[in-house]
Amino acid sequence: MRVKEMADLAGTTTRAVRHYHRLGLLPVPPSAGGRRDYGVEHLARLLRIRWLADRGLSLTQVAQILAADARGTDREAILQDLRSARENIEERQRALRVQADRIDELIAQVADGGVLSPLPTVLAQFYDDVATRLHDMEPSARDCALEVLTGERRVMIALSSRGMIPASAGRFVEELDATERNSCAQQVCAFARLDQTGRAGAVELAQESWALALRHRESALTVLNDLPDGALGQAVWNLVGVLSTVSYPLRIHRVFTGELLDLMLADPDFAAAIQRSAGEKRVVL
Repeated sequence: MRVKEMADLAGTTTRAVRHYHRLGLLPVPPSAGGRRDYGVEHLARLLRIRWLADRGLSLTQVAQILAADARGTDREAILQDLRSARENIEERQRALRVQADRIDELIAQVADGGVLSPLPTVLAQFYDDVATRLHDMEPSARDCALEVLTGERRVMIALSSRGMIPASAGRFVEELDATERNSCAQQVCAFARLDQTGRAGAVELAQESWALALRHRESALTVLNDLPDGALGQAVWNLVGVLSTVSYPLRIHRVFTGELLDLMLADPDFAAAIQRSAGEKRVVL
């Protein structure tokens, strides 16, 4: 029979047959009249290859089993290959269950009116709320402030995509009342004008940000204490530093973040929480 006829009978393709030839899984038949003439023995071999592959075995494992079976003396090798294949399938099943759980989370997120983003819904809603408050300001100040807010949101999305934002961060922003959210919008505007207000403006803004954190001291400390420690904790702080530098490249921005960090490190509780997560390495924002 011709190659296409045999492939059709086995439920596969001529391309697959040729691939099995290259791998040495299927013997190449003799030619007759310039064409390969496949016999029943080739079809039987091909059906067995497909049967094994359809049960989850890789072609490498199929080759090992066929070779061991041909020797007729190595049943333990076949069992070992089959057990290994079974473990691989179980691993894939576990990965699929994790993937299914993540899809369920996305379904729930959309069903609750959220958007498909790694940023938790409560944080996304907070940034939307602050953006709405910025729209009430003068256009000249609003546009720069919205750009700053978009940059901060991108930083948080990047961290969220790596699983580096603890759930307590959402609870922290949920505590902020309307007056405090207006204050957040004003602070975003002040940050956008730091190139005009200079060091004095950066110091004042750091003090305002610190005062807001102190009004919610326990929640702010919970966020810091929920950050991972060890190598992962250091990775979090390193990534925050890189993202901050990229998003806020001006030197005056470094003045603000440095002042705010100094205020936090001057408080024993905040300093302990930061050092537990960041380790001994000096934190740079």
